[in-house]
Amino acid sequence: MTVARTSPPAKLNLFLEIPARRDDGYHEIDTVMVAIDWRDELTVRCSDQPGVRLTADWLPSAEAISQDLGLSTGGDRLPVALQIPTDQTNLVSVALRRFSERFAIPGGFSVQLGKRIPAGAGLGGASSDAAHAIACAARLHDIPLQNRDLVEVAASVGSDVPFFLGRFGLDLASGGESDSLALAGPGPGAARARGRGERLTPVSCCTPVHFVVAYPASPLSTAAVYGRLRVPGVPVSADGFVRAFEAGDRQAFAALMMNRLTEPAAEILPRTGELIQSLWQSGLQPCQLTGSGSACFGIARDQGHARQVVERLRGELQPGVLLQAVQMVSASAEITIEPS
Repeated sequence: MTVARTSPPAKLNLFLEIPARRDDGYHEIDTVMVAIDWRDELTVRCSDQPGVRLTADWLPSAEAISQDLGLSTGGDRLPVALQIPTDQTNLVSVALRRFSERFAIPGGFSVQLGKRIPAGAGLGGASSDAAHAIACAARLHDIPLQNRDLVEVAASVGSDVPFFLGRFGLDLASGGESDSLALAGPGPGAARARGRGERLTPVSCCTPVHFVVAYPASPLSTAAVYGRLRVPGVPVSADGFVRAFEAGDRQAFAALMMNRLTEPAAEILPRTGELIQSLWQSGLQPCQLTGSGSACFGIARDQGHARQVVERLRGELQPGVLLQAVQMVSASAEITIEPS
């Protein structure tokens, strides 16, 4: 029996506009996402028994993460911010069940998930885990990663999930390929997503970008943040940001970065505004929320600057905040197949 191993990355939203509410209850989005090297660890094995058996733990340990966040680990129950569902609600389980249904897989899967990416952070950890679980299952069952059904399974799990498969340029809404290249396997680390997030096109960047990410001890509910959103009368298009980003014009794309969810997130959790201010005062520019929060980030001059800022802010903000110096990586899965 073989096992598939991979390391799902997190993501940041460098640009996020909400142009409209949809009749189906969702929102139109216009966003540019980049994958970053803040990673979970995922191991997937085939099983003769149908269904998904999932175990999950924090890396390096729940106690270490709790200490950084200033959370109590007394008793048998983890703090709410660190509780990882291992039942059928976990997106890894959802993704593998739908994979099995789509491809008529007779058996099931045994999954071990090592978490580093916090939940309720806007970092896409659950979506990334789900996408990489699909890619691992495909490799274990000799299904080519170019198979369109994989993307459709991913899209059925969540709006961000196809991004982490690395299939950019596949427009599920139109039922066909867009003018952009559809990729399978290692692909670029940035994409623009529109519609509900199902219309993905690749975005290139000719210059390395380094970030510092800060996550407070409190997660945010995506539904709650969107519930407070005031949709703009005249939405901002990501066109200008994309042109500047692809040209590697740091000053121009920094000036065009935005996140429409920053204000409603700060209304619910004022700590996000405080973190953005701390990042800005440490010399990172620009600084903003990612996704619906609660994680915030700022752009550093280079890798050394990012690491220096993290070390300084750890002294100022911990316990109470997780801090990471990160850079862009490929969004798609790099899978190792080994004997079990």
